[in-house]
Amino acid sequence: MKTRYTMVLTVLLLLGALVLSGCTGTAPTVPKGWSGGTVGGTEADKKLFVATMDGRLVAMSLPGGSRDWVAPLETTGGVAVYGSPATSGNLTYVGGYNGKIYAFAPAPGREEPRWIYPRQGGIGAAVVGGPVIARGKLYFSSDKGKVYALDTADGFKEWEVTVGDKIWSSPAVDGDTLFVGAFNKKLYALRVSDGSKKWEFPTEGAIVAAPVVENNTVYFGSFDRYLYAVNTADGSLRWKFKAGSWFWAKPVIHNGVIYAPCLDGKVYALDAASGATRAEFNLGSPISAAPVVAGDSVVVATEKGEIYTLGDGGRQQKLLVELGEKVYAPLAYSEGMVYAHTIKDILYAIDASSGATSKFNIK
Repeated sequence: MKTRYTMVLTVLLLLGALVLSGCTGTAPTVPKGWSGGTVGGTEADKKLFVATMDGRLVAMSLPGGSRDWVAPLETTGGVAVYGSPATSGNLTYVGGYNGKIYAFAPAPGREEPRWIYPRQGGIGAAVVGGPVIARGKLYFSSDKGKVYALDTADGFKEWEVTVGDKIWSSPAVDGDTLFVGAFNKKLYALRVSDGSKKWEFPTEGAIVAAPVVENNTVYFGSFDRYLYAVNTADGSLRWKFKAGSWFWAKPVIHNGVIYAPCLDGKVYALDAASGATRAEFNLGSPISAAPVVAGDSVVVATEKGEIYTLGDGGRQQKLLVELGEKVYAPLAYSEGMVYAHTIKDILYAIDASSGATSKFNIK
């Protein structure tokens, strides 16, 4: 009963934060998002981009963590950001709950956006999931069931389509297909060229977790407690696995094993080809933050702020560090370091081997 109560409370908190942070299509009254970090730049000038809880884009130099620049999304008022930024070339993109997409050029002294979509007002809906970049296009979705494609260079719209109910998850692009889940319990496969539908796959629950694609298979979790593996070509089911609760976080795949975090406090390690259980890691707290692969391990953050490494065929479960702050945002990884953005708007850099931790106030 305690586990079920904790899971329900977690879901209510997550849903409530999104609903109460602001009115759809307008700037939130008290913005409070939980953006994850994204690593970009060049090998010689690597950076981590993260949005603060009050709506500013921050660029941190890696590995040291010095702050290069801070750019407010809006000059008046804050903007809640729930999705992680995307980066390509010399531009970094971020979606706001106010219904806008912002593109910034990552250089000191260029605090203003390179472009904003739309040029005037917003799209009339909230952007919750983060944008993704593929083939020179930026793809994102809205909580009114629309998927958009923009030109990455100038932000002009290539197409938009309506697929159904609200969409909170980030899409995934593989080849010529975009995959995205919606609240109407369906996963959609759309052609990236024009947004036309290739197929749809029905489940019994809303889909909030972002999908992941590998070896002609798209993997995603649903609020019906199942993790699905679906053929990318025709939408046929390869296998499904039932967990103890809802899936909120995007899974990761490592060495042929899919690691799926769940709100029941467990990470399910399943054979990616067959769905057979390799291991179950009980971390004792709901998991809504997407994990990362770090070398030979998978690093996971629980809601309580405990950071674990998992791996070795289910024999490894090591507590790296206890942050003591709630973590909802997806983790980021670069060169042996894991980056966690907490609900207190603190960015932590954690050594994935030793657990040694540095703390950065990005407010």
